[in-house]
Amino acid sequence: MAVRIKPGADRRLQLTGDVETVLDVSKRAMSDGFSLAFSDGTLVHGHYPESAAACRFTLSIESAALVRITRKGMHDVLDLDWHFDWITLACGAETLQPQAAADDENVLQLTLDIVVE
Repeated sequence: MAVRIKPGADRRLQLTGDVETVLDVSKRAMSDGFSLAFSDGTLVHGHYPESAAACRFTLSIESAALVRITRKGMHDVLDLDWHFDWITLACGAETLQPQAAADDENVLQLTLDIVVE
């Protein structure tokens, strides 16, 4: 079982394979980055570098899934081989550092209770 995630047009991530859907990436994620969390414990950080109109992925936490990040044209493509019960997208730099967000900020995001190694 596998899932492929590749950037599409108009701030979207296209998921193909066992999961067929499109995820909208917010404007905030374009500037601050985003995280993809997977039910097996894998965590991937994505960002759009300021100097390039391309999406880059970085493996932040490796778990049971076999993860491959390859360059296709200007963008990275993320391939994961595993059975996932759920996949979630959280936007903003604080997704990898939940303690970084101030309590008074009005930010709607998924807080990931993990430790970045």
